[in-house]
Amino acid sequence: MFSLLAQLTDTSTEATDAAAAAAGATILGGMLIFWIIAGLIGLLFFIWWIILVIDLSKRDFPEKTTWLIVMILGLLLGFLWLADLLYYFMVVKKYGKVGSAPAAPKTQ
Repeated sequence: MFSLLAQLTDTSTEATDAAAAAAGATILGGMLIFWIIAGLIGLLFFIWWIILVIDLSKRDFPEKTTWLIVMILGLLLGFLWLADLLYYFMVVKKYGKVGSAPAAPKTQ
């Protein structure tokens, strides 16, 4: 039985070197694609962060200093995406666009 297994295995170094090179190229290519996509997503969040910081500087609301600290710490600590999402959904959605007039009270 073991003699049959020994005959089936290819012990040449050329075949194993070619397989290792192909596997390494595949892994490297996959990692490269992953990092390119991650870099593009990070760049988009950074551009969005700049837009939101400009919005923060123009907006007048009570928690302005707190949100400025949150945005800066998000940038410095690597949680830029989290600070962006929090600010967007908790401030921009709540208060509306900068410079827009507040909604008039409903009259009956």
